[in-house]
Amino acid sequence: MPETAHSIAIPPLHVNAAYGRIAGTVPMKIAALLPHVQVFGGVRRYLELGTQFVRRGHEFTLFHPGGEAPGWLPFEGRTRPFSEIGNESFDIGLCSEYSVLDRFSSFPAARKYFYFVLEGHKREKEVARSGLGLLANSEGLARRIERKYDAACLRAPGGVNLDLFHPLDAAPSRDTFNILCYGRIYKRRKGIRHILSAVNGLAGRTPNLRLILFDSLVGDDRRDPRPMIRTRVPFEFHLDFAQDRMAWLFGQADLFVSAEFRAGWSNTTAEAMACRVPVICTPSGTRDFAFDGRTALVAPFPAPVLLRRRIRRMIEEPALRLRLAEAGRQKIGEFTWSALAEKLLAVFVSLH
Repeated sequence: MPETAHSIAIPPLHVNAAYGRIAGTVPMKIAALLPHVQVFGGVRRYLELGTQFVRRGHEFTLFHPGGEAPGWLPFEGRTRPFSEIGNESFDIGLCSEYSVLDRFSSFPAARKYFYFVLEGHKREKEVARSGLGLLANSEGLARRIERKYDAACLRAPGGVNLDLFHPLDAAPSRDTFNILCYGRIYKRRKGIRHILSAVNGLAGRTPNLRLILFDSLVGDDRRDPRPMIRTRVPFEFHLDFAQDRMAWLFGQADLFVSAEFRAGWSNTTAEAMACRVPVICTPSGTRDFAFDGRTALVAPFPAPVLLRRRIRRMIEEPALRLRLAEAGRQKIGEFTWSALAEKLLAVFVSLH
């Protein structure tokens, strides 16, 4: 590919002799580049995976502009600022963020992988045909890359931390039917407005209905979503919940609803399932674990009328809720960060 202002200069994909660790006889040096370490699902992926790599005897370094350690989730790797890139070489380099892609092009690693986590970015085609190794965080996203660009893309879905996200020991007693959903309403692809519209259609016809929303408010560019919520249903909004209390929050729900589109892996839907909460969702970001009528109720697209129909069914059929909650919990148990780390390490070794 000719080099342009936005093209990615990729070194040949052979293993330099200086990177002897890739054969698997000694620990690998693995690194990832991120634009920050704030409370985002994409950041969680690298913190969780990095800890798993370190526990298996490998080195993991997370580069981001400031280099400070994340304060919201335990992390056993090391963090370094972008200013230290080039001070050492790595066996494996990972990147998911287009905003740091140009910096990643010169990152000193024997093998580099772009990890697709969202679809439809304007540079998606460029990356798919760049010569980088390609990973995708869901089956649906991997299929898209392969079909659209005729490029091999390895499946690397997951995961969920079952120590943080788990059913409560005892179900709380309540006289409301609580619907839980993610609250980042200003992110259009999250589909929160569709959920609100669906629930509003049930107001007055479903007694004791209540909404619970949650989000985090981190960084200078983050907006407070609470003033944007418009609903006729009583609701509460939780901001910046500590990670070790998220299981409690999920445990307050009778139902979790997601209406994402253009998603890779739907963290919140997976976490709800891990907490044994019945789920309504779209296929976006959930194809690996949400199977209609078996582990969830799946609306083909996030139309309020389709979501409302499924919400009403869940309300009216408690036996269905119980069955889907248990099946969802069992299915999502396959997608631990430990299992994903093992899969990725096997890929890193086998391709070299």
